[in-house]
Amino acid sequence: MRIVDVISQVPSLHGFTQITKVDKGYSPDTKYLVTVDEKCYFVRLSDLTYHEKRKKEFSLLQDLALQGVRTHKAIDYTLLSNDNLSAMVVSYLEGTPADEIIQELSDSEQFHLGLVAGKELRKIHQVSPPHMINWEATQLKKFSHYFKSYQQDPYQIPQETKLLSFIDKQLPLLRQRPITLLHDDFHLGHIICKQRSFNGVIDFNGYDVGDPYHDFYNLALFSRRHSIPFCIGQINGYFSSAPDDTFWRLYALYAAMTVFSTIVWTRQYDPQSFDDALERIHLILQDHDYFSSAKPLWYSEEFTHSLA
Repeated sequence: MRIVDVISQVPSLHGFTQITKVDKGYSPDTKYLVTVDEKCYFVRLSDLTYHEKRKKEFSLLQDLALQGVRTHKAIDYTLLSNDNLSAMVVSYLEGTPADEIIQELSDSEQFHLGLVAGKELRKIHQVSPPHMINWEATQLKKFSHYFKSYQQDPYQIPQETKLLSFIDKQLPLLRQRPITLLHDDFHLGHIICKQRSFNGVIDFNGYDVGDPYHDFYNLALFSRRHSIPFCIGQINGYFSSAPDDTFWRLYALYAAMTVFSTIVWTRQYDPQSFDDALERIHLILQDHDYFSSAKPLWYSEEFTHSLA
């Protein structure tokens, strides 16, 4: 199967002049940038096994556009049954992933990038979820699965009992949480910047539904290491006033649970990055003083005021 023959079957890509493969990410899909009449499109080819999920993702991109979310514009979704593929065509979001340029920005620019990202995340959470779930049951099942696998791992977390005690005390918070659409991988690597400013958010292919506060776990796991000002900005941009105690307890609960899932996931799918994952985990533990504190040590109102 030649990629040229596949792309030729997609109506919106007729007359293409260039195809460039995109290798970033962990998705099982193959991705390409395709140029038509000097305009660039992002194309995702998926096995038909994922057809229903990709079709729903395409529909969600349309819903996100109606909500004013700055992301890929949905252009075309085509079934290529003879090749056992589906092709999703979306607009190309011009710019650079924020994690690649964040250190070039001043603290104030990082903070304001976070403010815009937080406001954008709030818009995402206004989109109706494609289905409903029992959030408490889902999270308990997932955590139990990861914890059992973690117990078989040669690496064991220092002061593990403190972590588990904190998680156990906060679990009742999972009851009766609101259910919204989740990006589910919202971090600096999926925020696109152009001319040092926010230009949009990408990569909704891993979308989920659940507690909107769960979309903040990547602040702890990824974005915090790159930029504290950005993290503070994202939180402040999302909320119209200072976040309450419930937010911080849930933020910390999801961060604590992520510690175990990160060990298991990295060991299984990205073992060469295990040392890097441990560095990020230890930052989380330090930020919360091994979860003696729900609010991370880096978040302070004084710092916020100095950046605003």
